[in-house]
Amino acid sequence: MVSHNANLVVNTDAENVIVANQSGEDNKDNRKYKFEYVNGALEDSFINESEKGVLYKQGIREHVCEILEGGVDAFKKREEKYHIKK
Repeated sequence: MVSHNANLVVNTDAENVIVANQSGEDNKDNRKYKFEYVNGALEDSFINESEKGVLYKQGIREHVCEILEGGVDAFKKREEKYHIKK
């Protein structure tokens, strides 16, 4: 399934999320190419401010939270809602 809707990506607990960026859009530069892509799981979370390319400065979770309606708070609510206790 392909979707531009970050809410759908989170709600379906997608196994692989692909984030794309067009260099020059909103002054978000890429490393080398006009269009660049990164992929990974929603659990992929990190911040790396020393990185040059916008896609490589943060993990998939942070990218999704930028796009997700409601941002980080919405992501955390969904995370708590689906948390499985043993």
